Amino acid sequence: MRRRTLAQKRNGFTLIELVVVIVLLGLLAAAALPRYLNISDQAQTASLQGVVGGFASAVVLIRSQWVTDGSNRSDEGVPVVVDGDVVFVNQNGWPAKTSSAAGVGFNDQNAVECQEVWNFVLHSPPVSTVGAISNQNYFVSVQGSNPNSCRFSLIIKGAADPDRYFDYNLENGRVAISPTA
Repeated sequence: MRRRTLAQKRNGFTLIELVVVIVLLGLLAAAALPRYLNISDQAQTASLQGVVGGFASAVVLIRSQWVTDGSNRSDEGVPVVVDGDVVFVNQNGWPAKTSSAAGVGFNDQNAVECQEVWNFVLHSPPVSTVGAISNQNYFVSVQGSNPNSCRFSLIIKGAADPDRYFDYNLENGRVAISPTA
């Protein structure tokens, strides 16, 4: 028998070695895929939480401007000027709409007015809609028997997500994220 020399080393892997590597890669992929999907859910929730924080801060700043301007609690439809733009607040000083001072009470809000507030308080708001959903990030609607709460739902896969939304209460200014988000 001949002995192998250094120049006669084998160059490559055996079929068994290749099969073992493929099986190991498959097992790693099977373990990593659910974690990746979970990260997508966490990213969507974190995105919503970031928007909620910015929205809530802006709403409080507008009310602070209303208080600083010396407005009375009974005043409804008072214009508040922020960076040269006007938003009209309700009788409690919370931003209600931008189009006009008429009908600014906290119990007669509609989705278009909620969207006006959305576009005003967020300097570069995510795209939103009150109607058909296509290429938007948020669906805007009103909540409550006397519409006094705006709901901003995250759109995922072409539909408003029932678990990822936040509400803006025009009566007390509270911004509350959905309990499951």
